[in-house]
Amino acid sequence: MRASAFDPPSIPPAFWERPDVCQTLRKRDIGMLFALLHEHAGLSQTRIGTAVGLGQGRVSEVINGIRGIRGAKVFERIADGLDMPDHARILLGLAPRQITTSAPNRITPARPGQDGELLRHITAARGIDGTVVRVLQAETDTIRLLDRRLGAPAVAGKLEAHISHIETGLRYSLRPGNRQQLAAALADASALAGWQAIDMGHLARAWSHFERATAAAREAGDPCLLAFAAGEQAYVLLDLHRPEEALAMVRAAYDETHATIPHQLRCWLRAAEAEMAAAAGDESICRKALDGAAQELGHGPADDELPYLALNDTHLARWRGNCLVQFGDPQTAGELNAVLTAMDGSFARAEAGLRCDLAAALHVCGDKDEAKRHLTRARELAQVTGSARQRRRIQDLSKRIGKAA
Repeated sequence: MRASAFDPPSIPPAFWERPDVCQTLRKRDIGMLFALLHEHAGLSQTRIGTAVGLGQGRVSEVINGIRGIRGAKVFERIADGLDMPDHARILLGLAPRQITTSAPNRITPARPGQDGELLRHITAARGIDGTVVRVLQAETDTIRLLDRRLGAPAVAGKLEAHISHIETGLRYSLRPGNRQQLAAALADASALAGWQAIDMGHLARAWSHFERATAAAREAGDPCLLAFAAGEQAYVLLDLHRPEEALAMVRAAYDETHATIPHQLRCWLRAAEAEMAAAAGDESICRKALDGAAQELGHGPADDELPYLALNDTHLARWRGNCLVQFGDPQTAGELNAVLTAMDGSFARAEAGLRCDLAAALHVCGDKDEAKRHLTRARELAQVTGSARQRRRIQDLSKRIGKAA
């Protein structure tokens, strides 16, 4: 008999065993759970909504972090509608459906094959050594390069699967040295996923990625990865229009790590501090942080051991222009134009942001036609890379220019 659309959806049992699904259930992140159901079980938002008693629009809002799930009855309805197995219900903080009261001390027997599956994971993790970790790191670097050129939507699914693979290896790894290396690889990949989620406008998902990144960085004992992930996490607050809290978060990351990280990463944190201060409207703190960033960068080129950090004189000048254009600095247009000439063309998404800043600076200077030209090109690049964040900035600037005209 054909299943009704109102029957619980057919979700493979292996889905509930996935490390990313288990972590999502522990956090009670229903938005991420719905996204994983779509990605790995092929369920549409309409099918999910029908199963759990929510409209498709509400499911979309939950996935995108616009609305959350709070009521205990709603969690129960979701668990029942998705036909969650008992171990998944427990992770979600719910009681299992099969509760035995007659023998309270009786241990529930393991499901067939459960111990064998655990042994398989542990045996597989034993084969992960330094060579395998280097391969995993190389995969992260490849995805990072594709992200810069093609945009986050082109590689987001690939990165999610990559993270799940690393996390599984870490979960079942027994040797401390291997665990540290895997944790470092997980922190790097998760921070990249967090930034991609910000760029695509999925802020709740980005926060979850950064939480995993900072936790992994702490297990790895790597202050550089911790500083970078915590600094990037502050951009979630910035995009939530909480610049003061974002500024405090970046400063806390700097205070915790600056004594043990290289000058280039200190430079990155000071530049991020300047951006948060600019968004908060504090020009004095902004300029002081930019001066501090320039001093740190003057100590030498970027460290080859920091593949996630793209920062040199050109990038810092672009960052400076992004900050000071908000205060109407008359020199900004000339500085940004020079940066555009010197910039590496492979940073397509960054170029979109640069041209948006340059358009704003040119508009302030009264060069309306040139401002529109750069804004048009910025819009094209944002479209190619799928950057919702840059499209939003361009749209806001277009509105401001239109009102001024």
